Amino acid sequence: MRKLWFSLSLAVVFVFAASASYIYFVLAEGAPEVDKPYKAATEIAARSPQVAADMRVTRREIYTCGYTAEEALDNGGEFRGLTFDQLAKEGWQVAQTGEKELEIVRQVDGICPIEQEKRLLVDSGRGLAVYRGTAEHRGDLLLEMPVDMSELPPTLAEALAGGGYQLESQAELDELLESLDELIAVPETE
Repeated sequence: MRKLWFSLSLAVVFVFAASASYIYFVLAEGAPEVDKPYKAATEIAARSPQVAADMRVTRREIYTCGYTAEEALDNGGEFRGLTFDQLAKEGWQVAQTGEKELEIVRQVDGICPIEQEKRLLVDSGRGLAVYRGTAEHRGDLLLEMPVDMSELPPTLAEALAGGGYQLESQAELDELLESLDELIAVPETE
């Protein structure tokens, strides 16, 4: 009987040791890499997400006016090789929409591309000021001219008093300025 108990306890110890060894050596291979020292920098960089050459990227820029510019870029486009962290530092938000597809989005504070060519004439208090954009999304000051507002045509003067006179392009502005030169008598200096 004693030999039976000894053999049985020896078998239990063997099974326990075998189970512990299996758990330690086989299952520990998939464990987190916290316990594994000294990772090479190239190995760490290879695992950080980045825009690969075989990815299709959709770039979307959303302007404050609500306009959205969207462009599909094959082969990673201009973002190829950049990490997601680098893109985030540049103000982009990255979403992986598929195995080989990314959507890169950022907010743009500035004039919409569709408003870049528009010009806005306003009364600056010292004369006429010309801005890029619209009354809602006024951009850079392009030109300021000392003009007496009482010499302007009534329709233009009313529009300026109402917040500004909107022109669709630089060509329209040039035409208007030419006609104003003819209408307004510029005092000559002697």
